[in-house]
Amino acid sequence: MRRESMLILKRLALAAVFLWLTAGVAAAAQTLFAAPDEQNKDILQQAAAAYDAKDYVKAKQLLKPLVDKNDGYATFAMGLLAARGEGEVRNLKKAEDWWTKSAQTGNPQAQFNLGYLYFKGALGAQDLPKARKLWTQAAQQKHPDALYGMGMLASTGRGGPKNAKEGFKYFEEAAQMGHPLAEYELGQAYLEGKGVPKDRKKARQWFGKAAEKGMPEAKNVLQVMDGGSFQKDSPKAKKQGKKQP
Repeated sequence: MRRESMLILKRLALAAVFLWLTAGVAAAAQTLFAAPDEQNKDILQQAAAAYDAKDYVKAKQLLKPLVDKNDGYATFAMGLLAARGEGEVRNLKKAEDWWTKSAQTGNPQAQFNLGYLYFKGALGAQDLPKARKLWTQAAQQKHPDALYGMGMLASTGRGGPKNAKEGFKYFEEAAQMGHPLAEYELGQAYLEGKGVPKDRKKARQWFGKAAEKGMPEAKNVLQVMDGGSFQKDSPKAKKQGKKQP
């Protein structure tokens, strides 16, 4: 189980799903303040500009009226600032509080990020049932990373029932949205017959899509399927190398 958990964590990290861990300021701002509410659009754009300029004090001042109204995008942004330690001391507990408020408004990114905190055990003990509940909510809104995360949880039985067919459906939906790790997992499902009949042609198709996005694991599998061997820098190659005299 520990090995499965570490594998999921590694793949989620590769997906760059967590803005406060991976995104640049400009990219984060575009996602942070992209609210569909026209009434708040101008304020959010001004806050995005301040955030992009690293003027976090001004960004918070602009967000405050929306925060007071419990706007789901503004509360998500406040959580992101707390999680990244921008304009304040990094505080994941504070981020949890903000993202909980945002998630309760139905914000799928907040639901995903909050679920990731519980999945990772960033606040203490890992809480997979909570992560699964939140990711389910986000997945219902077609959040691609949540769909992928639910595919991993359902296919491995983490935080709830194990169901390979359900896991496959989550992976399929995320893959159809262009999620590279879901494309890879879909390839594995077809190759190994996990939740779906084996189909090497479809496996190759999905591995190919993931490989086109630069995923080394997918490139290695395609190479093996063509009669080659794993690249020396692949995890499997290193493991095999240790067994050799």
